[in-house]
Amino acid sequence: MNEVHAVIELRITPQRECGFGKIAERVSKFEQVEACFLMSGGYDLLVFVKGDSLQDVAQFVAADLSTIDGVLSTSTHFMLKTYKAKGILENIGDSRLEIS
Repeated sequence: MNEVHAVIELRITPQRECGFGKIAERVSKFEQVEACFLMSGGYDLLVFVKGDSLQDVAQFVAADLSTIDGVLSTSTHFMLKTYKAKGILENIGDSRLEIS
């Protein structure tokens, strides 16, 4: 089984007395979430997730992430090919992505 990995940008409303922490903690507790970071710039949280399929990740975003109180918007980016991960350069070659 091939896993699907995605990066999701979340724009959230900071909450009184706890800022971004409470929402970040709630997001981080989902088993699909591999990592969650507070970011500067155009969005607030950067979330790395994995799922069994594109539909699985899309369902997670629609049903779980986007419905959290304080989440204003999400933007999902699917990882299509790995060139370097954890400091290790992959065998890039001249291969093209498979079309299925």
